[in-house]
Amino acid sequence: MDQHLRELAEHVLQQSVEEISRRSEWPVYEHYEIIFDEAGKRYIWAPRSRDGTINHVSEQLRPLSRVSADMFLQFAHWVENPSMDEELDTQRNAEAAKSWAERFGVLGLNDPDMKILSPMSSRRVTADYLGMPWLPDAGSARRNSGHGGRPRESVENFTFEAWEAHIVLQLYKAVRSQRVVDAPSVIRLMPTHDHGECMPQADDRGELVIAGASWVERDIYSRDPGLTRRWALTIIEDTVNRKVAGHCYPKIQGVPGSYELGWGFTSLLGAMWLQMMFLMQADRRCRYCGSPIDPGRRSHAKYCDNNGKCRADYAYYFGGQKEAKEQQRRQGYRK
Repeated sequence: MDQHLRELAEHVLQQSVEEISRRSEWPVYEHYEIIFDEAGKRYIWAPRSRDGTINHVSEQLRPLSRVSADMFLQFAHWVENPSMDEELDTQRNAEAAKSWAERFGVLGLNDPDMKILSPMSSRRVTADYLGMPWLPDAGSARRNSGHGGRPRESVENFTFEAWEAHIVLQLYKAVRSQRVVDAPSVIRLMPTHDHGECMPQADDRGELVIAGASWVERDIYSRDPGLTRRWALTIIEDTVNRKVAGHCYPKIQGVPGSYELGWGFTSLLGAMWLQMMFLMQADRRCRYCGSPIDPGRRSHAKYCDNNGKCRADYAYYFGGQKEAKEQQRRQGYRK
């Protein structure tokens, strides 16, 4: 696993995530098993009891704490270790999904199953004010007990989610540097099937829009490194935004003058994609050499901390002549 990304993930959650988010928990139960439906489809499930004994929560994970900060990175590498199949619903993948659940809990793909009915809510206040106190409180369906099972906590869905995280992380690693793109690693992940009569093209602002034509993604976006990088970034950003929007929500806590904005999640999967979002936001590379910038350096650092060498090289090669000469004069650097 990329050691810098792991260290960065720990740093950004420690420094950037409010305590209100770090306290959000996800249950891990004492016992998990693989169950089948009528069609033979496998599911990961934590039964509420086993042999007459309650299946207690053995641990409450805090996915947005520093201790669990690299959980997304572990999930994205789960397809490699313990080596999962590309075919989705297999015995090997069932064992991998169960192993994950025993360590971190299920992904939480089922809808939230615990509604919170607060005795104090604006709906109740408004209904009473309008003379309609009989109106029921809608409640909040954001709690997930994390037991899994039918209808969505399947081995098939776990496998797909793990492979999706793996692919997005590989794309991100390949395009992290603005100056050097690992184009072959991106191109091998591009689809090769014909999309039919819908072809995305760049408009005047560089955004992708749909135009009518038959096209193959790999043929279009493997033409030059710029197009390859833009394709990868589109996939990465769309995925992170979609996962966070589908499984997470902002929340506020405190009193006037000291409110804190945090994040909540309805699934472990959502919490892990939040980790990826925070990681992307904090991940920085030197503008000249592309090396990772130490996460502990000041937030506006753009170059390596090497006595100004990368800063001067960037000015010399990519800045105006006046800027380059001024850098050389001030720092006594000669190429």
